[in-house]
Amino acid sequence: MEDISIRELTPQENIDDRNLLLPAFLDIWNHPDNLTYLTFTLKPFEQEEVRFWLENHKDQKVRYFCALSDDGVILGIAVLKTDPIEGFELFGLGVRPGFKQQGIGRRLIERTLDSSAEQGFKAVNTSVFADNSAMLRLLLSCTFVPAGMDFHKWADGADSVRMIRHL
Repeated sequence: MEDISIRELTPQENIDDRNLLLPAFLDIWNHPDNLTYLTFTLKPFEQEEVRFWLENHKDQKVRYFCALSDDGVILGIAVLKTDPIEGFELFGLGVRPGFKQQGIGRRLIERTLDSSAEQGFKAVNTSVFADNSAMLRLLLSCTFVPAGMDFHKWADGADSVRMIRHL
């Protein structure tokens, strides 16, 4: 696999970051292989909705870390939410289907853990569909542990597993 770098994009301040992130986010999150695991409603994400998130990410306490190929293509995105009361959450993780199983998700998770520690958080929380075995395996291999279940959380009735990684 080609070299990849992990970089934080700041779409609220940097129009180039927003222009790079918006189509990649829509491509990755709305891809049929990913959509069923990345939305509560099972409805595709709309461009205007995602644009709003990107234009207001700091106000929403959201950060975006991206895995970029050596030619600048976004291969994966980690969406992080930070709040001094709610804690640090890996809110979303998506990798382009053609690049799965190549360590991109793991690298994004490792950068998430580093960012959490840099900000003084003591744990990272996340939720994952109970039937998303690939993501569950990845999180377990990164020493996340189950912290609870949310039953029938998603639109199709699927359960969600809350996971935590103590730092």
